[in-house]
Amino acid sequence: MPAVMPMSRARTGADRIHVLLAGAVPPNLRRAFRRYGHHAECTPLDGAVAAVSAQVEGVLLSGSRAETLGVGTRLKTRYQVPLLPVVALVTRPSWLKQQAALPDAWLSSSTPPRDVVARLEELVRIRRAELELVRLNGALADLAAENGRLYDRARRDAEATTLLLRELQHRVRNNLAAIQALLVLERHRQPARPLVDALDVAISRLRTMAALQDSLQPHENKVQLAALADAVTRAALDVFGATGTVHHEIRGDATLSARAASALAIVLNELVTNSLKHAGAQLVTLEIGSAGGQLELIVADDGRGTRGDAAGGSGLMIARAVVRNELSGVLSFLPSERGTRVRVSLPVKSAEQGGVRSTS
Repeated sequence: MPAVMPMSRARTGADRIHVLLAGAVPPNLRRAFRRYGHHAECTPLDGAVAAVSAQVEGVLLSGSRAETLGVGTRLKTRYQVPLLPVVALVTRPSWLKQQAALPDAWLSSSTPPRDVVARLEELVRIRRAELELVRLNGALADLAAENGRLYDRARRDAEATTLLLRELQHRVRNNLAAIQALLVLERHRQPARPLVDALDVAISRLRTMAALQDSLQPHENKVQLAALADAVTRAALDVFGATGTVHHEIRGDATLSARAASALAIVLNELVTNSLKHAGAQLVTLEIGSAGGQLELIVADDGRGTRGDAAGGSGLMIARAVVRNELSGVLSFLPSERGTRVRVSLPVKSAEQGGVRSTS
C-alpha cells in the first residue's frame, strides 16, 4: 500500500473535499472526514453509481470484495473522464490483475481513519490538478484559435491597406495629371485672363478636386452625384465670393463610379463658374435624372443667358471635351426663357460598367 502523509489539522476552504461514503463505512471513519472539515455524504453500496453528483470529488467503498470490485469497476468505467478517485476499504485480491477500470487504492479495513482520509485527500488533489490541466489545455487551444483568427484578420487588413494605398496613389496621380492639364490649358488660353482671374479659376478647379476626394469613401469606388454637385457648387461660390448672394438647389441623385465622378466634377465646376462669372446669376439649379437610357444633368441659372453658338470660352471648351472624351456623352444648350440651361447626357448602360447609375 502506498505511503500516505498523516494529517495534522482540519482542512478549511479550498482544502475541503466532497466525499461519497458508500456501503458499510465505520462510524469512526465517517466522523474522521467531518472532523477534518470535509463534506461526507453516505449512500448504500449498490446506489453509489447513481449517487455520484457534480460535487462529489472522491468515493470510498466499503463492503465485500466482490461487491466492492463490481461497484468500483462500474464507477471507474462511467466516470473515467474526468477521473473520479475511488478507494476500496478492503484488501486487494491477490489474484486481481492490474487494469484501468479498478479502484485507485485498496486499503484494509484496519487502516487508521486519518490515513484513509489522507489517501482520499491525496487522490482528490491529483484529480483537481488534472482538471486544472484540462482547463488550461482548453484555454491554450482557445487562445491558439483566437491567435489564428487575429493573424488571419491582420493579414486581410494588411492586404486591404495595401490596396487602399495603391488606390490612393492612383487617385493622386490622376488628380495631379488633371490639374496639370487644366493649368496648361489656362496658360495657353487666348486671350489670356488677368492674373487674379486666372488664379481664381485655378483655385476653383483645385477645390473641385478636393470636393471629389471628400465624396469618396474608403473601400468604396462610388460617389453620390448630388453630394458631389453640392460640394463643387459650394466651393465655386466660396472662391468667387458669392456664398451670401447666390443660392443653389440640387434636385435628384445618381450613383457614379469614381472615374466618372472625377470627370463630371470638372464639368460641373466649369458650368457653375460660367454662371457665376459671366451670367451674373442669383440662383443656380442642378437637376439630376434619367431618360431614354441616358443619365441627364442639367445646370441652369437665372442670369443674362448665353447663346450656345457663342459659348466658346475655354471653360465650356474644357467641359465639352471632358463630356465627349471621358464620359462618352453630349453637352448641349437648352432653350430657356431666362438665364442659361446646359444639359449633360451620359449613356447609363456604358456608365454601369464603370460610370453612373441613376437613383432618381
